[in-house]
Amino acid sequence: MTRFLITIILIFTIAIFWFVNSSKYVGYIYNPRTASRDFLASGYSNLNLLAFDSESNLEKTFRMLEEKGIKIIIGPPTSAEGEMILPYLKKYNSVALSATISSTKLLNSGYIYSFTVSNKFMLEKLRQLLDFLDSKKVLLVSDPSNRQYSDEFKGIFSTFEGMDLYYYNINSLKSINATDFDTVVMTIFPKDAAEVVKEMKKENPSLKFVGMDSVMAEEFVNFGGQAVEGVYIIYSMGDFENPEYELIREIADFLSNHKFLSVDQFKRFLKTNIIETSKGRYHYKNESIDREVKIFMVKNGKFVPVQVF
Repeated sequence: MTRFLITIILIFTIAIFWFVNSSKYVGYIYNPRTASRDFLASGYSNLNLLAFDSESNLEKTFRMLEEKGIKIIIGPPTSAEGEMILPYLKKYNSVALSATISSTKLLNSGYIYSFTVSNKFMLEKLRQLLDFLDSKKVLLVSDPSNRQYSDEFKGIFSTFEGMDLYYYNINSLKSINATDFDTVVMTIFPKDAAEVVKEMKKENPSLKFVGMDSVMAEEFVNFGGQAVEGVYIIYSMGDFENPEYELIREIADFLSNHKFLSVDQFKRFLKTNIIETSKGRYHYKNESIDREVKIFMVKNGKFVPVQVF
């Protein structure tokens, strides 16, 4: 009897040790050009991050994660990278929890989740803002390196007249006439967006500009200066100084607190529980997290919340 009890206690102790340690291991996919790399270098210790570059050999990486029993991955940052890893998530029955992916298609896949809202909801906010601005002819300036994100905003052309343009550099604007439009919508990086505003305002000072989440960074106002005053930003990532970095921190804390041991457990929790984070309480609705979407305007070099509708 004593030997039996010792055996049970030993098994129980091993199980607890396995749970505490194995549940701390998650994959971490980063882009060396974004804040996802900065987070990796921060020394976050509540989880054991098995990190890999989004440009690495994905088949080899996912095989390694499978061998280690890792089914939950933090990242990647962009929708283009989400499209790249989706086949491997399906093949190895894994899930990714990204800070910033907003592609409605990817978030509806059942394999990629995000801590920001989907483009479907952002697109509706954009339509409302364009109505408020009385926009008639819209130019959509898109990011060609992240078309999975940018292309979904072409949905505005079911309501508004206009055209889209992929922005590679300042020479991309030579093909259009700024006086043909009254509003410009931008889904590009902050510095590029500042260049677009400065260049197009030279030709058409009355143009109205709207930036999506991708534009919201200090680099936009620092580089744009006086030219970007009055630009609207539609933003869904909370009150963060460094959105991607802080959202990744929220995800890491969330996974550390709950220690999911299976993909099914992870999915059930998201569908049936409130997610508690340092910035608030959220739940998943139609595969997208329910966060407030705000409208900002650049005023005196600052992003200021505005109530427009």
